[in-house]
Amino acid sequence: MTEALNLRTLLRAYPSLTWRDRLHMIIRWRVCPMQKIAALVPTDGVILDLGCGHGLFAQMLARGAAARQVIGVDLDADKVALAQTLTDRLPNVQFEAGDVADLAADLPPAQAVTILDVFYLVPFAVQERLLTLCADKLASGGVLILKEMAETPRWKAFLNWLEETLAVRVLKITASSEEQVHFYFRPRAEWQKLLEQRGLTVEIVKLDAGYYHPHVVFIGRKP
Repeated sequence: MTEALNLRTLLRAYPSLTWRDRLHMIIRWRVCPMQKIAALVPTDGVILDLGCGHGLFAQMLARGAAARQVIGVDLDADKVALAQTLTDRLPNVQFEAGDVADLAADLPPAQAVTILDVFYLVPFAVQERLLTLCADKLASGGVLILKEMAETPRWKAFLNWLEETLAVRVLKITASSEEQVHFYFRPRAEWQKLLEQRGLTVEIVKLDAGYYHPHVVFIGRKP
């Protein structure tokens, strides 16, 4: 199946979309290597997708393997309401609205936790608390898949900062738990250290080839 057809199939699963939501998801699909990230996710068990937005990635995971039970969580209640319209067609996906830092403790044990481009809006202390909760949620052999932006190449990092400033502070198409929005980016070495401190073995995968964003994925595996 081609990328265009795959995206068309995903969008058709929503009963109705505003032009704004449709455009947001199309852009998100084009600028983020979701298919490559999805290939890193186990094909069965509970999958927690924290910061799920409209549910596009969660829908991909649910469609990709019927043995997955995907649970998406996001701060933006409007986006979650839209994502919840998918559940009639996909019995192996569900969504909850709320701050992931508050809800994480009540979520079930998981074979995988996915966090795609969320932590840059989360204060450093909360990032660390959430990472601890996620590591504790993982079953033996489970994986935490953390998609972030690398600090290099610097021109890509700058373009990403510029884009996020426009999306969060100007257009307000990305929700934040803070009234005064700050960005909380970390270098790769810090992310690796934080994951290792929580007992996870870490693999770092660069996915920025062909993209103007400095995409990087940290795969933390629980022994």
